[in-house]
Amino acid sequence: MEALPDSGMLLAVLEHTPALVFVSEFVSGRIVYVNPAGVGLLGLGDAVHAYARTTAELFTDVGLVQAREVESALVERGEWNGLTEFRHFVTGEPIPMLISTFVLQYTRTGPSLIASIAQDRRGAEVDEQRLHRALGESAYRAREQQAIADLSQLAVGGDLDELLGAAAGAAAALMGVQCSSIAQMSDDGALAVVAYRGPEPSPTVFAPGRGSQPGFAAASGSVIVCADRVHETRFSTVGMTGRGLHSGVCVPIGSEAVWGVLTAHSRRPREYTDRDLTFLRSVTAVLSAAIRRIEAEAALVHQSLHDPLTGLPNRALARRRLDEALDAAPRGGTRVALLLVDLDDFKIVNDSLGHAGGDDALIVLARHLRSAVRPGDTVARLGGDEFVVVCEHVAGATEAVAIAARITGSLADLNRAESLDWPISASIGVALSDPECTREELVRRADSAMYRAKAAGPGGYALYDGTF
Repeated sequence: MEALPDSGMLLAVLEHTPALVFVSEFVSGRIVYVNPAGVGLLGLGDAVHAYARTTAELFTDVGLVQAREVESALVERGEWNGLTEFRHFVTGEPIPMLISTFVLQYTRTGPSLIASIAQDRRGAEVDEQRLHRALGESAYRAREQQAIADLSQLAVGGDLDELLGAAAGAAAALMGVQCSSIAQMSDDGALAVVAYRGPEPSPTVFAPGRGSQPGFAAASGSVIVCADRVHETRFSTVGMTGRGLHSGVCVPIGSEAVWGVLTAHSRRPREYTDRDLTFLRSVTAVLSAAIRRIEAEAALVHQSLHDPLTGLPNRALARRRLDEALDAAPRGGTRVALLLVDLDDFKIVNDSLGHAGGDDALIVLARHLRSAVRPGDTVARLGGDEFVVVCEHVAGATEAVAIAARITGSLADLNRAESLDWPISASIGVALSDPECTREELVRRADSAMYRAKAAGPGGYALYDGTF
């Protein structure tokens, strides 16, 4: 660095620096120079007043305790740095300072002149706290953004159960609460817990409406915050009390209709900030979008596998169910019965009543087929006036024929009980699997039996016995 042309430039720097700068004699402590910042900081009035002081007068008792340590460091190393405490000459207020002291001039006996540069630390703690808060908020926002990004990734193609579990975990972790859950609303308003993060035991259901905070949030369709259950009057807090929870926030899930509720609860009273609520709303927005996607996909799958007129499984799903049943039959030691059902005189019904009347007849037949078979059986429409019933775990021919008899009997009862525009009856072919039977072979047998039933007259059934 180039030398300053004269001491006047250096003095100008000292006179304008905001830090306290003073020069003192090492042995006597007499102050020989103090800059304007120091005069103002210490309340000395003016520099002349300062020159009548010694360094010992600048310090509080706390600062004077360090005097021996400072003197030793100056003698041994020529400098000392650290925190100390000055006093204000008018108010007596202690002033925390960060000071750097060093030997400016030596004589043969030791240090002669000492220079000190000090910075006021009274605002430093506040600044540090402000910095720590800013850093903390920045880190929290980063964690929030990462959590939302991770959930969004799951929402695109992940499993719903996995997504719900991850959402509950993110809410508990970032909110710093004891537990978080996601509950799905049923038709009666009850909320079944489908994901939970927190101490066991997990809740299984939340009461609807005013019976619980999640129920109240679902019923109102709005965010419900409870800072302290002791003062809560809008809904019952019995459930919170039983689980040792004092506060919580519940956010509805769903863009149009309420699908469920995301909850976050704490064991202590707590005020939930706007940032907390914004984060939870972001989580529910991701969940709502994922649920819409999953429901749309499920609707497309259902549509591709079901008959639009009757709501029954279609040919593709019937084939799948039959293949699954045939694969499982040998392991269970049972057989599969296939019932091929054909509506009698359907062309005459269509010609007489029109296509709308024909559709009505198919819908009635579908309804009675479902009611006549066993709960685990699959009733499907193959197309036109043909239906099929896949019956698993059938012991033998007697049980299979009994199912066919219930179907024809149900239709006969319908014709007697209701005044229909045209009597509804069906012919049924019944076939039983054997260990080597394929789907194609079983369908062929049932079809053959159905034509034998038709030949015998409407409203009957026939069992394939290998003779036709």
